[in-house]
Amino acid sequence: MRKVLLTLALVLSAQLISLNAVAQDESYGSIFISTQNGLMQSVELPAKGELKMHIAHRFGELNGGLYDIFGLDEATMRLAFEWGATDWLGLSLGRSTWEKTYDLGTKLALFRLNGNAVSVASTLFAGWSVNTLRGFYPEDEENFQNRSTANIQLLLAASYKRLSLQFSPVFLRNNFDPRADGSINLFALPATGSINLTKRLGITAEYIAIFNKPFYSDVNPLTFSIDIDTGGHQFQLLFSNSRGLTYKSIMTNTDQAWTEGGIYFGFNLVRTFYL
Repeated sequence: MRKVLLTLALVLSAQLISLNAVAQDESYGSIFISTQNGLMQSVELPAKGELKMHIAHRFGELNGGLYDIFGLDEATMRLAFEWGATDWLGLSLGRSTWEKTYDLGTKLALFRLNGNAVSVASTLFAGWSVNTLRGFYPEDEENFQNRSTANIQLLLAASYKRLSLQFSPVFLRNNFDPRADGSINLFALPATGSINLTKRLGITAEYIAIFNKPFYSDVNPLTFSIDIDTGGHQFQLLFSNSRGLTYKSIMTNTDQAWTEGGIYFGFNLVRTFYL
């Protein structure tokens, strides 16, 4: 399965790179304020020479009360760097405290088109992560391959005036999950909608429909965010039923529903440097 997916990804990437030059609109602006929407990727890439530093925090349940400062005592975080190799290729490296996970990612812009009122864009994203936590369970399954997870995602977005929409089907392969006693393959369809209240302020909603989950939970991630663009920084203040910082944790470890009080606060902070 991995060899087939890798071969398909390489062939597709080669074809898309050859078509890329005729599919870009130099007048293209931005559909979203950041390269990330809520929990997952947005269609945007860093521009050539840009280095973006991502700092993400997720806290505990809001209903923890004052004893836990409404979840602030239970923080997990991810630090990542994203670099624009070209205007159509972005590379990223991150590390999160959850399972001491390292992750790599690459983004390829497929097309960027601007109309008089409507802008459309498409991006291909591929990611890989590895769990480096000590004491992998079960011990007889501990190896580098079983610790690894891969995903591939097609992002399709459009904007009209103040409204932006994105649909981004994703396939995730987790080589070993003890709850399934083996590997799992998951398909999901994230849907994102964003409204710009001003040039610097917006509101975003993101719902991730996850199919064929082999676990007891049928809860899907639902996230709302307040988006603030200060020019050099982008802030997203999040309220979600998922504490996920990687695709694996988002798609396999979301088990609390909003209606059951499973609401977590978090934020994404992006600082842009120009090299």
